[in-house]
Amino acid sequence: MSEVRDVTPHTPFREALRFVVQYLRHPLREIAKLPDWQWPLLITLTILFAIISGVITGLIPPNPYRIAAGLLLSPFVSLVLTTVMSIFFYYYFQVFERRTCSLRRLYTLVFFANIPFYIFQTISDVVWVITPVAFAFTAFILVVGLVENFHMEKRRALRLIGIIFSLVILIWAWNKIDIGRMERAMSSSNPSSRL
Repeated sequence: MSEVRDVTPHTPFREALRFVVQYLRHPLREIAKLPDWQWPLLITLTILFAIISGVITGLIPPNPYRIAAGLLLSPFVSLVLTTVMSIFFYYYFQVFERRTCSLRRLYTLVFFANIPFYIFQTISDVVWVITPVAFAFTAFILVVGLVENFHMEKRRALRLIGIIFSLVILIWAWNKIDIGRMERAMSSSNPSSRL
């Protein structure tokens, strides 16, 4: 009898998707052992998740402008925010922890921590309170990732992420209030809305 071997080529992208599926099943266990992926794969996955999340967000409820924003704007915003957050952690470690951590591994952590946000954000127009919940999941995963992968003291990680989480929630709440004011102002100035 001959032994059957799997000769299917395993591309980095296919392996990455397998890891993402494992991560979705057990995020806290998997965030403790970050993969060592190269920049092109990380950037591709960031763009892919942002597009999928943005388009689904535009479909619930259907809105062609939001779908277009999901295709065009979401990847750019996601790349910029993930990069800025990674650079922030990079310099935080340099200044306050007095050591250098790999920017690519920090980017990997921020990318994985954002996956729950991508998922929850898809229904944010239907259930508006889901956004702070998504931020909370992201914050919790960041704490675990910083402690497990970068050996940051747990109390310092909680304090740092707590401050960032508080700022993000304040900005989100401020934005919600501003949008509500604009919508009220537009509806009160629109004569057809009074009919």
